[in-house]
Amino acid sequence: MMTKFNALLFLVSLLIITSCGSSTPKDEVKNDQQEDQVVSEKEKEFKAINEQLKNDVNNATLYLKRANLYKKYGDLTSAVGDVDRAIKVDSTLPAFYLLKAELLKSQNNLKESKLALDKCLQIDNGNVTARIELGWLALIVMNHKQALDYADAALKRNIYSAEAYYLKGMIFQDKGDTTLAISSFITATEQESNYYDAYIQLGLLNMPIDLKLAKGYLKNALDLKPKSLEALYAYAVCCQEKEDYDEAIETYHTILSIDAYKEPFFNLGFIHQEFLENYDVAIENYTKAINLEPSYFEAYYNRAKCYELIDEPKLAEADYRAALKINPTYDYAAIALDKLLKK
Repeated sequence: MMTKFNALLFLVSLLIITSCGSSTPKDEVKNDQQEDQVVSEKEKEFKAINEQLKNDVNNATLYLKRANLYKKYGDLTSAVGDVDRAIKVDSTLPAFYLLKAELLKSQNNLKESKLALDKCLQIDNGNVTARIELGWLALIVMNHKQALDYADAALKRNIYSAEAYYLKGMIFQDKGDTTLAISSFITATEQESNYYDAYIQLGLLNMPIDLKLAKGYLKNALDLKPKSLEALYAYAVCCQEKEDYDEAIETYHTILSIDAYKEPFFNLGFIHQEFLENYDVAIENYTKAINLEPSYFEAYYNRAKCYELIDEPKLAEADYRAALKINPTYDYAAIALDKLLKK
């Protein structure tokens, strides 16, 4: 049987939650209509800005406006091109270089992004945002000392910068210093009481230490973003660890009402299997997880254990074999199958 904490699944990868559900024909029609609406709106927006540029080809602000439109619709290369046009018209505005740095960072062009930020500081040496962004770039390449230097330099210019404290928290977290990370995230929320990301980090970091405190921080995040799958999943996991099973179940169902994916179904199965001993409901949830992800060998294994507990050995055997077919090195299933066959 999977351990209690391992069964919570994917806690540290909450940012990559995706939907595995299939679309119905009605959904597809609705999605097509939404896409047509977006295309129509996009054409309308670009037509308006292009008409303005025809009459004022040397307007840096218009190029910046169009760059942000390209960014909005995911065309980062064209966005960078328009920022460069804006800079060619007026090379003295820090905002141009900040946007260029952001776009280049999104394209993983860290070297050119840093050059744009350095240029921003040449123009405006007191720019706090540029120093914070340089800190993020240093963190990406795991240069913790340089990242901290940039964060501290930003705070020297603005001691109330919530993002600078948040950056320090992420640096300390990356270094494995949980105490300093928590302290920095708390300071970030003191400067900015609606700092969603800081509350998420505080919840995750406190979960192994103080579940009640972690739950409070995650509740703060949910108050700010009630439909955030990231916050909902973290809150549900925290409730599950805290043995607040009714609240965990309710939160998992809230998640599934927004987006059906495999992990909430698995965790619902685990709660009903391990703690509520309602094996039929557990089997139902494991089955839904498997339907969404046919290669989910852990769900096959846990469903097999449930089948054993309700005296369905043939179904249990089939699930153990399915788990091993997907993952031949899954020792839990191999051992369980061997025991079952010996009975």
